Amino acid sequence: MRVGIIGRTGMLLETARQILARGHEIAFVMTCRAEAYYEVDESHFRDLAAELGCPFYEGVNPNEHVDDIKGLGAQVCVSINWLTLLKERFLTAFPFGVLNAHAGDLPRYKGNACANWAILNFEPSIGLTVHRMTEALDSGPYILKRHFPVTDDTYITDVYAWLDKSVPEMFVEALDLLPTKDFVEQDATVRTLRTYPRKPEDGRIDWTLSRRDIIANVRASSRPFDGAFCFLNGTDTRVTVFRAAPFEIDFDYMAVPGQVCFSERGCPVVATRDGMMIIQECVIAGLSPEESGKRVVRSLRNRLT
Repeated sequence: MRVGIIGRTGMLLETARQILARGHEIAFVMTCRAEAYYEVDESHFRDLAAELGCPFYEGVNPNEHVDDIKGLGAQVCVSINWLTLLKERFLTAFPFGVLNAHAGDLPRYKGNACANWAILNFEPSIGLTVHRMTEALDSGPYILKRHFPVTDDTYITDVYAWLDKSVPEMFVEALDLLPTKDFVEQDATVRTLRTYPRKPEDGRIDWTLSRRDIIANVRASSRPFDGAFCFLNGTDTRVTVFRAAPFEIDFDYMAVPGQVCFSERGCPVVATRDGMMIIQECVIAGLSPEESGKRVVRSLRNRLT
């Protein structure tokens, strides 16, 4: 099968490799501006096209290239994280349409940063759906769906490790199924939850929230993203928190939310609105994680704000 590649991320690049290994051909490669936290950018897709000797397109308006693309013989297109909504003219240019890998449990989670929001929403699992795209956001029937179980110990890092493995596998499986398997319509009775993009500043820790909510923010903001963060004693000393957990004590206490109470094996234990939590990994610019933790716990008068 001849396949078009459109989108961004290392997951799509690996998908292309696995598609080739499965014996399919890549008809063209199309990409647009990468996000700062991506491990690959436009140059990697340009290099892939050059390696394969196929046409390469870059920009945010695929419709400009539809007439050229129709002559390349692609039967289907696979897409991840295209920057804008694809229009009907492009979506109907391929006999099997355009397949998208959406890191959300369709039709409930539609939009951006679905996996991050699912952690913040304490969902029991995160869905990954391969569906045929329509002009409407994250709509169209699906051909495959998988779920990743989520607990209070699950980090977005874990989810992305699963996505990195599962997305290419599911795309390759979907291509094998296309000639014989029917698509399943999304359940129209499910009320949509529209999730919107998150920015690095959304990871700011609000110490007046519950301990569970604060730790969920840490889990949802961790690598490959910029991390949850706060400031030391109201200064511009930024403390980036990548890992945290509840910390149980056997005494009553009174402390201000965000107050550094003591150290546990070099890690700061901090008061929240309704309990204590331990910061297992934090970073202050110019310091190692170990040195950063020691800086935070240098004084019990220290506050994280």
